[in-house]
Amino acid sequence: MSGRATGGNRFASSLLDTWATMFVDPERTERAAAGLHRLESRRRAVGDVLRVHKAVPQFQYGLDQLAVSGPEAHRARAAAAKSWYAAEAGRLAEHLQLLRSELAWLAGQPEVAGAGLAVIKGFNNARFYRDPAPRWSRDVDVYVPDWDACLAVVRLLRERGYVFDEEECPWFKAEFERGRAEYGQLFLVRTEDGRFSRVDIHFGTYSVGAGDYLDFPLTDFYEPVAPDLGYQGVNPTGTLLVMFAHALSDGYVSVKDVNDTVSLALTRDDVDFGRLAREIRRHSLEPQALLLADHLTRLYRDSRIVGFAQVLRRAAAGGRSSPLWRMHDRNWHRRAAVNAVHAYRSALRRRRGPLVAARRAGQCAVFYNRRLSVTLSDRALPQRLLVRLMARTDLTQWRLRSDACPTMIHTGHPALTGIAPNGSDVGLPRLEPTPAAGVRVGGAFPDRQLVAIGDDVFLCSWDQVVSRRDAALAKHLASVQGAAARRKGESADD
Repeated sequence: MSGRATGGNRFASSLLDTWATMFVDPERTERAAAGLHRLESRRRAVGDVLRVHKAVPQFQYGLDQLAVSGPEAHRARAAAAKSWYAAEAGRLAEHLQLLRSELAWLAGQPEVAGAGLAVIKGFNNARFYRDPAPRWSRDVDVYVPDWDACLAVVRLLRERGYVFDEEECPWFKAEFERGRAEYGQLFLVRTEDGRFSRVDIHFGTYSVGAGDYLDFPLTDFYEPVAPDLGYQGVNPTGTLLVMFAHALSDGYVSVKDVNDTVSLALTRDDVDFGRLAREIRRHSLEPQALLLADHLTRLYRDSRIVGFAQVLRRAAAGGRSSPLWRMHDRNWHRRAAVNAVHAYRSALRRRRGPLVAARRAGQCAVFYNRRLSVTLSDRALPQRLLVRLMARTDLTQWRLRSDACPTMIHTGHPALTGIAPNGSDVGLPRLEPTPAAGVRVGGAFPDRQLVAIGDDVFLCSWDQVVSRRDAALAKHLASVQGAAARRKGESADD
């Protein structure tokens, strides 16, 4: 079965599977306790792996269990190992508490009442844990059904001191001809007194990888979280579908996916496997579902988890496993490959034809092999040809597509730090409003498109290459927008 560790990934996989997954079976608990001595001489490598996979809290939680209720012969060693990352685990717990308070604040604002706000991914999945303490999240992922609700959340967060995360690249897509309005994702961050919080807003259709989407309303899977909370959660069926979609975006199945699924198997019995099976097949999600099911069967002996894995495997029956898929393997080239294969298969399944399927696969391969890194440079001839090949969405006319969109690069992106604003208004693009409230566009298709959300200006690039001239012009436009906004605010105060 694909997914077995090879090469340099073997140590990481063994570490995560043994000490960063939930202890359920007595045999696994015994092995984890007995093997702790093997980690003492590799603390730095252990820490590196745990940080990459955001598994420090789960590792620490497991050590707490071993020190208190594990095999008596190994409790002292587990108690000693708890000190390795105790300070770091404490900081992560404080960060999680900060995010919880930010979510509570957001959900309590009257402007989001009735907006369909829901938590997804980490904060949603933690609800299924008997003890949510080890389920760590770097940010709060929220979902709203449309752009208007998203804009309301953005405005609330901006008033609270949040700004767009300049290191992330938001995006818009749509299929207007099929009745699919704007959808995408925005990233906002806030730093206060050295504390960092981030909110990721998913709006409209939920994306799958670089060029696909979940073809159903995510609201189909809403369920109440608690009577006194102003947001919804996603039920177990929707949680698994979002999990498989996110696995494709990452290009692998993660240790968090394992723990989330184990928690579901232990605490919920209301997964609609019939609906799950239909959506897995319809969205070509079989490889990651099969890999996860087989991995659970290999790791656990508990009848509830094994039974869950067997039903999950049947839900993906008829699908093909893929040698490209791995557990715990953050490899950029494999990420590009699995997304390219998915894009090709998905286009064929939607009867878009082999030429369209091949183009979508090529777009995914280029997009992910660029590692989403921004380069400041004038384009060489091959790069100019690549732009012509890739460019499909004319944002300057708000002609959005579902299968392609340029990277939106904030003028404050670290890669553009050394570029000073062009002080001249000559050639300054004019930004025009779009049907999406608060969004304006300008520039020229295909490689000089600009998008403004409020007063924040983004350059759009198909190959993540930005010329110095365009960066300077965009920064000048951003400064003009900011100055106009300040003047407007001052006159309102008067």
